[in-house]
Amino acid sequence: MGKQVSKPGVYRDIAMADYVADPAPEPSLNASCATTILTQSPRHAWAQHPRLNPQPDHDESSRLDLGTIAHGLLLEGDESKVVVIAADDWRKKEAKELRDAARADGKLPILTKDYDGAHAMVIAARKAIAETEIGADFAAAVPEQTLIWEEEGIWLRCRPDKATKDWRAVFDYKTCVGSAHPQVWSKSALIRYGYDLQAAINLRGVEKLGKARRTTFVFVVQEIEAPYAVSLVSLTPRWLDLAEAKLKRAMSIWKGCIRTNEWPGYTGQIAYMEPPAYAEVGWDEYLPQIDAEDLI
Repeated sequence: MGKQVSKPGVYRDIAMADYVADPAPEPSLNASCATTILTQSPRHAWAQHPRLNPQPDHDESSRLDLGTIAHGLLLEGDESKVVVIAADDWRKKEAKELRDAARADGKLPILTKDYDGAHAMVIAARKAIAETEIGADFAAAVPEQTLIWEEEGIWLRCRPDKATKDWRAVFDYKTCVGSAHPQVWSKSALIRYGYDLQAAINLRGVEKLGKARRTTFVFVVQEIEAPYAVSLVSLTPRWLDLAEAKLKRAMSIWKGCIRTNEWPGYTGQIAYMEPPAYAEVGWDEYLPQIDAEDLI
């Protein structure tokens, strides 16, 4: 087990690996776990939680990709953390050993062929962000702080990518395959990956720890292919109210599961599903026309 804390607060010295391992005094709820509770089940949340499942089936360290490297470079602004591995892929033993050694040393390993792309992404992101209304705030914001707090008898945690020193604004950097256009990204990724819950839990943490009365949460979304376009997305009060309601429901379920140590899966009740609107439109448009007497 990595670094642990004993009380609520904002911590600047918690490494990402320790955050993922959950440094709270007791197993804590974060946005990812809350999303899993609502979109899958408490049993799935138990399985993914490093403090609850002694033998997790996944390995977070294997998920480093181009977006993760760009994320680290943009937020930390320190290329000394990047280790370029001269290999075509990670399949060979030597490449895997170099990759694992870099990660163990707190570095970000990347293949030579991918480094140029990551570097170009970061350059494009810095330029694009600097030209927006958040440019000055983003540049001066503090990266990778961990917020840990207790409420309603449970512990929660979040880790804003960047936050202004007065917590007036919190920023989260997302990379995406395909379009970063706000309308497209919000439909394809925002709800699917629980980013609305991420916004809600970050804003809740800032409020509960008494850092600011009013905070704006902004997603900085960048495409991973040239021209590496960047968009800015924030949620309206109506959407934040919905996200807050979803978060409260996840918190209630989490509290009950922690108290009873019971983590149910899907309900055994039959779910009668209505067709979505798009499924009823145009389904027979390209079928051949047959006279009624020819129908069986």
